[in-house]
Amino acid sequence: MDFEEIRERLGVQSEEEIEIEDYELPFPLEGNTRLWEINALCRMIQEMQGTPLYYEMDVVQKRWFPSFTEFIDHKDQIRCYPVQDGESLARYLVQEVQLFGEVHPDLLNHIDYASIGRELETSENYLFTDNGIFYYR
Repeated sequence: MDFEEIRERLGVQSEEEIEIEDYELPFPLEGNTRLWEINALCRMIQEMQGTPLYYEMDVVQKRWFPSFTEFIDHKDQIRCYPVQDGESLARYLVQEVQLFGEVHPDLLNHIDYASIGRELETSENYLFTDNGIFYYR
């Protein structure tokens, strides 16, 4: 719905005359949020639908960002790893992402993934959720 349509239905001349008092959105509104900003945020959320970040956006936003708008501005810099625990994340980072560079296959079984995973779990850069592990720096 665009402003012209709203203006005609409500009989208002400017956007400043519209005040939203009751709403159902997956983000908080401030009193001075403009209609076009709400629409833009909703479009960005629709783009995320079905992704792990969509299901955990509230937790992710509260962990790393002071506002929902700032979360949206940085959402493309948040990485989600499709694993459930620190040890699995460590194994994924070492073997798939090559965290330590290329490791000779004979050495992979001698790496203490559990210990690395415990360190990752205490890092402020990682967030462990039911929909995967998120990373932001």
